[in-house]
Amino acid sequence: MALRITGLGEEIAAVTGLPWHLPLEQWPEDPALAEKRGISRHVVRLVRASNDPDAEVYAVKETVSEFANREYTLLRDLNQRTAPCVEPVAVIEGRVDGQGNELPSALVTKYLPYSLPYRVILSGEVTPTEILNMANALALLLVRLHLLGFWWGDCSLSNTLFRRDANDYAAYLVDAETGEFQKSLSDGQRENDLELAHF
Repeated sequence: MALRITGLGEEIAAVTGLPWHLPLEQWPEDPALAEKRGISRHVVRLVRASNDPDAEVYAVKETVSEFANREYTLLRDLNQRTAPCVEPVAVIEGRVDGQGNELPSALVTKYLPYSLPYRVILSGEVTPTEILNMANALALLLVRLHLLGFWWGDCSLSNTLFRRDANDYAAYLVDAETGEFQKSLSDGQRENDLELAHF
């Protein structure tokens, strides 16, 4: 089985040299990057494309091929519509280990500089005002996505990255696996996203 990488030329070149023959949980990870990683139901690693400390940082997520391709397409569409979200880089399929055993497909996205998951932010000293600002940022993100006709389907703090914006926060979608575009969102779809956000 040959390794297949879907993406644009420059993006493919940047991730070709990563150790795709190893399960993602066995990849070496810089402790400084590991601290910036949130929780996920998937195995996720933050990695640099090279040993250069200034090299681009990528988030790699193991998942099934169908979900990886679907999310890659959704993220590309969201980026084209200037939605606040991470940028997709590539889908990696046809991965096998040294014994020829099949490994999960992977989705690669660009790490959003200066962004953090909510658990990392809340592990430090945070004021009630900052918590309110994070909630407001998530609400604004949801409004912007809904105006684009995007139903998130899994709106949560865990699927969001936050970046300081002056005294406030800006929120970015980081996981679009369950989302879909609609010509017009129904009230039920909007309410579903709101209920998940409240929960």
